[in-house]
Amino acid sequence: MNFFNFYKISQYRVNRKLYDILHRLPFQKSDLLKAMQYSLFSGSKRLRSSLVYATGDMLKINIITLDTISSVIECIHSYSLIHDDLPCMDNDNFRRGKVSCHIKYGEDISLLAGDALQSLAFNILSNNFMPNISNIKRIKMISELSYSIGSSGMCVGQMLDLESQKKIVSISELNMINLYKTAFLMRSAVRLTYFASNSFSKSILSILDFFSVSIGLAFQIQDDILDIQHDSIKVKNSAIIKKNTYPAVIGLEESKIQVNKLYKKSFLALDHLKNKSFDTKILKKFINFIMKPIK
Repeated sequence: MNFFNFYKISQYRVNRKLYDILHRLPFQKSDLLKAMQYSLFSGSKRLRSSLVYATGDMLKINIITLDTISSVIECIHSYSLIHDDLPCMDNDNFRRGKVSCHIKYGEDISLLAGDALQSLAFNILSNNFMPNISNIKRIKMISELSYSIGSSGMCVGQMLDLESQKKIVSISELNMINLYKTAFLMRSAVRLTYFASNSFSKSILSILDFFSVSIGLAFQIQDDILDIQHDSIKVKNSAIIKKNTYPAVIGLEESKIQVNKLYKKSFLALDHLKNKSFDTKILKKFINFIMKPIK
């Protein structure tokens, strides 16, 4: 299948699933529900859920189960962005070309909307129909998600990022920040999908972790590079340049080298899976879709 078609189908399926879930919730006319919906459908590319579908294709997982996992990941991602944009965090007034949730609905409602989306993710993972998924598998998935987004994952990454703005960080510190803040949610998307499969093997999980962390870190570095390349004003703005991004810490050219190294590592991981008789074509197309070697 052409990957763009695969991607559009994935977008459609997770959007439909999220729409159905939200419209079954009570208090439909409340600002809380409106803020949740605003953030969930504010122009996300659904890359993390597409990663779920692409991984699920390789592991031969039922599409209905993938719908559930994808909706969970998107709820978590949206919750994290709502909170990231708040004045007490990154203080961003815009997200994807639209005003941030707290600008439209206020800080109080936005804080609650983020909390509600996080809770909703666990409710979905606990209760939504996933064919042939035992309670033991559900518990494993819930455990993985809670570990990867809390004080051992995404939240500590955000804390490290906030603390880093007060000083000049090293490349190892920056890698640590983005491992926890960005890559761990990518890894969790892959791990939840893996735990829904029948391919239980420490070696396979290890390869999948290597793959997902590589693309998660590469995605963040690439994003930092594009921020610089697409807005010449930022290059002249010392306040932005002093932010702890990869180009600011190691320079633009070295950042490009790091993306290319991680790009190659992600393909190397998939080659190992191919050697174990997995069909990795869709995942390889996914990598080429979200990131390409940078010149």
